[in-house]
Amino acid sequence: MGNGNLYCKIIAKGLVQGVGFRPTVAEAAEDAGVLGYVKSIGAEAEMIAFGTAEAMERFLFDLKHIAVGRIKVYEIEELEQIGVKENQVVLCDKYNTQYTLPVDKFHIIESENVSNRNRFLPVDLPTCEICQRQLTYPKNKRYRYPFISCIKCGPRFTIQRGVPYDRANIAQGDFEMCPECKEEYTRKYSIRRYDQSIGCPNCGPKLKLLVFDKNDNSLHARERDTEGILAEVVKTIKEGKVVAIKNTGGFYFVCSPYMSEPLKRIREMKNSGQKPFAVMFPSKYEVCELCNVTWNEQEILLSDARPIVLLDRRNPCDFVPEVCGSSHRIGAMVPSTPLQELLLPETGPLVMTSANRSGEPISISEEEIIPFMEQGSLDMILTHNREILTPLDDSIYQVSDSHTQILRRARGLVPQPIEIKKTLSCDLFAAGGNKEAVFALGRDNLVYLSQHFGNLENKKCVESRNKAMTRMEELLDIHPTDTYAQETERKIQHHHAHMASVIAEHGLEGNVLGIICDGASQGDDKTLWGSEFFVTKGKGMFRVGHFSSVKVFAQDASRKDADMILLSYMLSAREKGFDTEEFFKELYENNDAQQINMQVTAWENNSNTVYSSSMEHLLDATAAVLEIGHCNSYDGECAFCLGQEANYGI
Repeated sequence: MGNGNLYCKIIAKGLVQGVGFRPTVAEAAEDAGVLGYVKSIGAEAEMIAFGTAEAMERFLFDLKHIAVGRIKVYEIEELEQIGVKENQVVLCDKYNTQYTLPVDKFHIIESENVSNRNRFLPVDLPTCEICQRQLTYPKNKRYRYPFISCIKCGPRFTIQRGVPYDRANIAQGDFEMCPECKEEYTRKYSIRRYDQSIGCPNCGPKLKLLVFDKNDNSLHARERDTEGILAEVVKTIKEGKVVAIKNTGGFYFVCSPYMSEPLKRIREMKNSGQKPFAVMFPSKYEVCELCNVTWNEQEILLSDARPIVLLDRRNPCDFVPEVCGSSHRIGAMVPSTPLQELLLPETGPLVMTSANRSGEPISISEEEIIPFMEQGSLDMILTHNREILTPLDDSIYQVSDSHTQILRRARGLVPQPIEIKKTLSCDLFAAGGNKEAVFALGRDNLVYLSQHFGNLENKKCVESRNKAMTRMEELLDIHPTDTYAQETERKIQHHHAHMASVIAEHGLEGNVLGIICDGASQGDDKTLWGSEFFVTKGKGMFRVGHFSSVKVFAQDASRKDADMILLSYMLSAREKGFDTEEFFKELYENNDAQQINMQVTAWENNSNTVYSSSMEHLLDATAAVLEIGHCNSYDGECAFCLGQEANYGI
């Protein structure tokens, strides 16, 4: 305490970068009549502030009620004044650390990059209500500007190049601010005060339209202004054509859900079989017209992640069958970016699916998309000149029996960490499985999960994953190879890992019994596991039971052909003395007898077979014998159809 003033050091721990925390704090200080500064340091914000007792009381109250950032805790320490310099006071904390504090106003100081501290990186945020209003207000300078954003919304992780989250470290920094944006950047009460992604039609990113001219067999950029580009894209979609649109995290293949031909072309490009496609609706009202939506599902639909939510569709549904395939549900989402806010009111609902071949990562560059156009599968590319630094698909949720399940953590969720109850002894890296690959970095009690990368048997997926690993290690300053000796590296069986992740996430203690029902993965005994009963004892995990292990065909073809798996189960049943005469009689009557005999002989002679207790194989065989599904055109299709039959009886 000095001269009637109270001096404090305040540390806010949590997500403080990319969310407008510093300008919001500065405005709270200015309104309270408090002087000092605020700056970000990794996953913390440091505030040195002083004022009268009444002013500080108001500031601290407002600080704890700030509605930005995800603050875990505030630490407050009173400081002692030990000196005065020209328009500055010198303060000291209990560790004798000195702070020099300006006394002219409350300052926003540039962020610091500090090693060996936990970091919280900002996630991409949907267009906020203020920007939505400005987007549609003709007198606003950003009227119908497809890249409008502010301190509360816009791309974050997908454009982040380095730490801290400042303009020099993001893709938006490639665009120099115009004088008007510079004035907004420093103006008190501006929603773009210290907004690192600030831009406008004069100085920000711009749209570009690419079309393929069949006459000269070359690609051309259409010379259009923003309105001309948007009008041409809307017209092209309404004509039943396919457009690739660059979103914040990658390209979408986009078309109308009311026409079969463009959807068939998208399925051919993606090689996605009968996998359902997600549909973006102009607003929640159109979603509710076509789907049964609970309050919980609506809340998820409109959450900051703006995810795909799997919803029961109403009957009748006038979408063509190619949208949902055999699914009774619709993967519904609503706009998350200003470009989508501009297009959807003109087009109505749109199929929006990631622009990639099945099993590959989402495309983020024009070079990856152009071959689809040259092949004649794609009619138009709507792109822009802001670089995507991290590819991100849409997150996917479903609500089952009132329980919310995250089926895919991606945009809006990555790279926010999952907090576990135990503290890790050192920085760790977890590799995950090869299909739908995800990796994790861990420090202290935080686990950072990456986005999905597809199937690591694909070269593009491996390259994308390796690039993302290097990038996340740098952004989070977590380098497991520096602290985790090679000889301590552990390889954990796939289903053990599932069990361990549940135990860690929920902080379970003592002996735990777990039942893991999953796809086929090699077990410790060289058979395929997938319906296992595990018990933890101390630091060990033991397999104490499983469903019957059945000899099945091991060919890659059997992963798609449920009838081959069914044949394996029926041969095993016949070998055990069960009555299978009717099944085999019908099998020979309806199929090529020579082909069946070859398969039976191969199975009996253990030619390319393996024993499996996998739930995947059991469900495939069940779907086939019940005539519900015979082929997996995408992973888990037969099991999905079986579950749908159980839930809906269709």
